[in-house]
Amino acid sequence: MKIKVIVCLFFLGFLVLSRSAYGQNFDVYNNLNDVLKVASENQIEVREWRVYYRSIEENVAPAELKQMISLIKRDNSFTWSEEGDEIHHKTITGVKSNNQEGTQITISLIKNGELFDVSQSYQITGNSVVSLNKVQSFNIPSQFKKCKPYIAVSGKKTDTDIDQLEIQLLNSLSASYVEGLKERNFISVSAFSKKFNHSIHTNTGKAFNVQIGLRKSDSKEIFVTVGTPIITTEY
Repeated sequence: MKIKVIVCLFFLGFLVLSRSAYGQNFDVYNNLNDVLKVASENQIEVREWRVYYRSIEENVAPAELKQMISLIKRDNSFTWSEEGDEIHHKTITGVKSNNQEGTQITISLIKNGELFDVSQSYQITGNSVVSLNKVQSFNIPSQFKKCKPYIAVSGKKTDTDIDQLEIQLLNSLSASYVEGLKERNFISVSAFSKKFNHSIHTNTGKAFNVQIGLRKSDSKEIFVTVGTPIITTEY
C-alpha cells in the first residue's frame, strides 16, 4: 500500500511539473488553433499566423545590459544584426526561419541618463496550420516566460458582405460584442469569448479578449485579422 501511495504521489508530482513546464506552450497552441479553426470555418484564406511576446525593463545598468545582450546573442541559431548606437537608440535583431515558420527577437535600447530602458520582443510567425508536433516551437526564451502571448491570424476572403462576416466571426468565436468602430469599408471589433483566458479592459472598464479587424479593398476582397487578446499589428 505504501509503495502504491508513493508511486501515485510521484506520478501526480510529475504531472504538476509537466504542466508547469509545458502548460503555456499548450495554451498558446490551443488558442492559436482555435483562431485558425475559426478562419477555416469561415472560408478565410490564411496568409499568416503570429505569436508575439514583449517585455520592458527600465533603468538597466550598462554592465547588466552588456551581460543581458551577451547571453541572448549566444544563440547561434539566429542571424544577428544591429542598427543605431547606444548614445541615442540602438536596435538588435535576431532572425531565424525555415519553410514554414520564422522567429525574430528584437531588442531596443534607449539611453536614460546613465542607464537604459530596454524593450524586448519575441515573435513567431507561420503560414500553415499548426500540427501537434509543433508545440515545441513555442518554447520561448526565459526572459519572456512571464509575458502574456498575443496571437493573431490574418487572411482574406472574397465575395461576401463585410457586416455579415463580422457576425459570422463573432458567432464562430462564441464571442459577445464589447465595443467597436465601423466605417464604410472597415470594421474593428473588441469582444469577449470564454475560449480565451487572458483578457484586458477598455477605457470604460469592460473586459475583452478578442479583436476582429476587417478591411474591404476596391477589388472586393476583405482582409481579415483576428487576434487575442488584442491585435498588435496594423490592420
